[in-house]
Amino acid sequence: MASFLERFHSFRLSGRQIFKSTPRTIMICIYAAIFLLFASINVLFLLMSTAYLSPLEIFLNIVIPGVIVVGFAAVLLSQRYWLIPVLIISQILFSVFGAHSGLQLIAPGSAMHRQLEVLGTIGIVSVLLGCVLFSVVIRSQGARYFRAHNELAMAAEIHRALVPPIHKTDRSFEIYGISVPSGEVGGDLVDVAGDGDSWTGYVADVSGHGVSAGLLMAMFKTAVRTGVKNAPTSELLGEVHRALYPLKTPNMFATVGALQWTGTFNLTLAGHLPLLHYVQSCGEVREYPALDPPWGILADQTFHSMEVVCQAGDILILLTDGLTEVVDRSGKEMGIAPLKEVLCRSASQKLPELFNSMRATALNFGKQHDDQTMLIVRCL
Repeated sequence: MASFLERFHSFRLSGRQIFKSTPRTIMICIYAAIFLLFASINVLFLLMSTAYLSPLEIFLNIVIPGVIVVGFAAVLLSQRYWLIPVLIISQILFSVFGAHSGLQLIAPGSAMHRQLEVLGTIGIVSVLLGCVLFSVVIRSQGARYFRAHNELAMAAEIHRALVPPIHKTDRSFEIYGISVPSGEVGGDLVDVAGDGDSWTGYVADVSGHGVSAGLLMAMFKTAVRTGVKNAPTSELLGEVHRALYPLKTPNMFATVGALQWTGTFNLTLAGHLPLLHYVQSCGEVREYPALDPPWGILADQTFHSMEVVCQAGDILILLTDGLTEVVDRSGKEMGIAPLKEVLCRSASQKLPELFNSMRATALNFGKQHDDQTMLIVRCL
């Protein structure tokens, strides 16, 4: 008995959660479908009747029972069971006081009347059986959807915990990092590990979207933080590759841009967009292109690094292609050039404002379809 009550309570909670989490437009479609289904049943009942009905009576005999059935559906979905007696009384009152003309169009018991009753009964049974079958399918698929919805919500929470905004300043640098996912769960990662004397900042763009991309992103962050040390970024990515390659599916990979400070800047780009380097002394933006293919493409990979020389006032930016691959209505891709122009024009802004300016340029060009992530480092 206790087990039954627990299952019933769990069922009630899950039903209430499904009702609350379903979008309003979907609920309107569900109610409309229920109304139309029972309106068709009411039409069949009227066809079986031998009495004449005025247009108003036809309208009321179709609409009012349909509305009452929709009310029952709303009560069951929202679990407001105290309204059931109200609906039952409404149905009884309509059945008792509903106006019907006494004029008979077809003689009761005639061959035509019997044929209409048979055809109407077959139609009603067919509609109800179809409704039952649809309910079984929708119930099973709804349970699968709810489980997937819960898993996606949990993954989104994990993603927000693993990829929080970063904004910190020490005696030598101001660092700002942020990722704006395109969906519930992003596949982009931005992180900074270490202290002011030695730190590693990186941006990774995992292939695909959803839970699988989010899981690989979480494993990637864990592996990087476990392996962070003063060795060059090329060796760090090599260690991460050896640790995670056997654990991922063959079709998954990531583009990675890693920037390490150990007294000088060490840069590794694996299939990633170029590092943007704003040089304050000459007011221009330089690009450092990738030297290696994306991380995780091959079973045996090595990575290379390069040195980046910065002066006070310079800005270094690692970003993902969600900011450069936006397209306008004609299908033209924006590219990286407009972002470089914004960087030159807005380099004096605070780093969060600089990110907003660059992202606004992308959003003004086209709709966001991919995660938009950026790591910005200003040399002080």
